[in-house]
Amino acid sequence: MKRNLRVTSYLGSAIALALATTSVSALAAGFQVGEHSATGLGRANAGEGAIADTALVLTKNPAAMMMFDEITVSSQLAFIAPDVNTDYTDGAEKKTEEDYAPNQFVPSFAAIMPINDKVAVGFAMFSNYGTGTEISDEFAYGDIGGTTGIITIDSSFNIAYKVNDLLSIGAGYDLVVGQAEMKRGFSLGKFDMAGNAIGHGWNVGTLLTFNENNRLALTYRSSVDMGFEGDFSGSGAFSPGESGIFKPADPETVTGTVDITLPAIAELAGYHKLTDIFAVHYSAMWTQWSSLEELKATSNDCGSNPNSPFDPFENGVCFQKDLHYSDSMRYAVGATAYVSESVTLRAGYAYDQQAGEAIVSMPDTNRHQISAGMSYAASETMSFDLGAAYILGEEVTFEEEEGPTANLEEFTSTATAIIVSAQMNMVF
Repeated sequence: MKRNLRVTSYLGSAIALALATTSVSALAAGFQVGEHSATGLGRANAGEGAIADTALVLTKNPAAMMMFDEITVSSQLAFIAPDVNTDYTDGAEKKTEEDYAPNQFVPSFAAIMPINDKVAVGFAMFSNYGTGTEISDEFAYGDIGGTTGIITIDSSFNIAYKVNDLLSIGAGYDLVVGQAEMKRGFSLGKFDMAGNAIGHGWNVGTLLTFNENNRLALTYRSSVDMGFEGDFSGSGAFSPGESGIFKPADPETVTGTVDITLPAIAELAGYHKLTDIFAVHYSAMWTQWSSLEELKATSNDCGSNPNSPFDPFENGVCFQKDLHYSDSMRYAVGATAYVSESVTLRAGYAYDQQAGEAIVSMPDTNRHQISAGMSYAASETMSFDLGAAYILGEEVTFEEEEGPTANLEEFTSTATAIIVSAQMNMVF
């Protein structure tokens, strides 16, 4: 594969967004996903690791399994409807690329089984990262448009132990499976890169139960190293052939590897029931986005091409791009009203800091989330949850390199999203 500097930028932009665990949330810090449960969505995930009202608390805190004394299973499906729009100038004409983040369904599942009053085990499937955009063929700058997507799944196996009435601890092993794809096509040529990866991580959690009305949780989920291996197929200027910059029109394909580290996450959560019918809760979550320092693809088929001015890398490096991410925080507050034995209402607000430099494929920015939800207990063994959220991203103006001469073009993006989620819980 003969390298091209523009390829490094395009694939860097895409895979930096698109590598990690399922969902396609175009409105989360970096490419983070938070749609784990309908109960959590209804309170903007405020206090999620300390509340433990459904089995999906396992996606946040393994120690919270000690709050359950019967086998409990929860499953949810969230529907995400983002609206991402970008204004730009094509020559003297002002244009807008509209609604280019597709709607998505995001499932999750968790099961908790107490062994005795001291030990519990559990399993969960969910996602912590993911993204996707589909930019139309009418977009003027095809080299930074096209399709970018990721689907990933985190399978988490956990155990918890109750040290005493105050302290419970938990730990788990995470198996992360990911698939990513990026397509670009414009006047100089086109390329398609797709890859799969398996990574391994761990998580730990603590739960401090001061009394039945006041709890604090502190959790940590490790970073995960992912090695995406797959095919790079290019034609024109992006062909891996031997004939110079402008290469055959028929795509040529080689196998390459992209290594990336998914960020670690730490979170503090609290829950306080102030009266028989009213509780407040809160969270502060830190994500180590600074661990994403560079994106590099390697292959034995990549060698230097002295005839190409777009080939600055050493043998074995297909492309390389520096990434510009900073650690970010997410703050959430919420309230719950226990209206009756069968009906619970909740609401929340969250502020999510921008993590990475905005690009057209993912115009990352600061976000505000307003949420509401409810639960209905149909019986002692079955309950249902509904949650909804509106996310407003702040307008962001940024520059991105475009074209073979790396011209800087200016873009202005706005983004909103509506999320709804339904969940069922069973006790056995």
